[in-house]
Amino acid sequence: MKKSSKFKDVLFTLAFPVLTWLAMEILCLLLKDKHVISTMLDIKTIIRNTGIAAVTAFALSFNLKEGRFDLSLGAQRMAGTIIGGLLAMALGLSGLWLLVFAVVFGFAFGILTGLAFISLRVPPMVLGVGMALIWEVVPYVISGGKGLNLFGVEGMGILTESWFQILVVVVMAVLVYILMNFTRLGYETKAVQGSQLIARNSGINIFRHAVECYALAGALVCIAGVLDVSFSTQMGANLGNTSNGVVTANMFAMILGSYIGEKSDSSVGILTAAFTLTIFKYGLSIMEFSDPVNSVINMLVFIGFLVFQANRHVRGLNKARKARVELAKQRKAESAAA
Repeated sequence: MKKSSKFKDVLFTLAFPVLTWLAMEILCLLLKDKHVISTMLDIKTIIRNTGIAAVTAFALSFNLKEGRFDLSLGAQRMAGTIIGGLLAMALGLSGLWLLVFAVVFGFAFGILTGLAFISLRVPPMVLGVGMALIWEVVPYVISGGKGLNLFGVEGMGILTESWFQILVVVVMAVLVYILMNFTRLGYETKAVQGSQLIARNSGINIFRHAVECYALAGALVCIAGVLDVSFSTQMGANLGNTSNGVVTANMFAMILGSYIGEKSDSSVGILTAAFTLTIFKYGLSIMEFSDPVNSVINMLVFIGFLVFQANRHVRGLNKARKARVELAKQRKAESAAA
């Protein structure tokens, strides 16, 4: 029975990317007489976009699953990537060091944001907006408003290699899996998700835990920033709280990944969801829909999934309620007869 159950769980997980690819392949052939994947460039693009979506979704999951929506993640992503890139270029180091510096700065920005959260006790979304405005200014001042430009910079080629991007994403997925299943952080996360009050009364330091989640989210989102800038070669130092769009755009991957992860694990689910949604979006681009149409289609699918999530247990709850009512009537009849 256990082997059969695990096999069904594997099929359930694989069904999402496979069925999505099959549906998009049929639509692309019917509408444009093209395949979703026809060249090596398509494969590289899907790998890169999957990596960015997966790592960003991992970053979102650390706080969002506990009810904290950090709206400063986009600014942390921009600040860590730009400052890390400028430092690596100033020292004449390779792209690997750019990644390391970006993670370090992202970790530091995340810690500071977490400390602000537990010190000021401001609602997470309000705090996120304020911290985003602060973190956006930092790379703008340091770069003189120019941001980061990797075009023609020697030693950055490793960042564009598909094997390196796959390695980074796999390592991140494994680390998240280990953190969530075999460490104190994972135990505390599950407890806090259930109830912060109960978790605190059971001896968990929920304030330290919150700072750890903010720090890890900052580090992970900067990895996504490095993967992004490795392809585009540029990242602007934008102001006006405009930096978070690239992060919130991957919220669907996190929510869908949590659903898929119910049959396996959250880290596996998020990676699968990111791959699934990347294929979906890439298929839409092959069909040459305009960006506004793509956005509308993606949001409609997202909203449809949220509706499904909100109502998928209703039938079971109604059935259980009817069963309780019938049982109560039966016992009342038996009592009256006695």
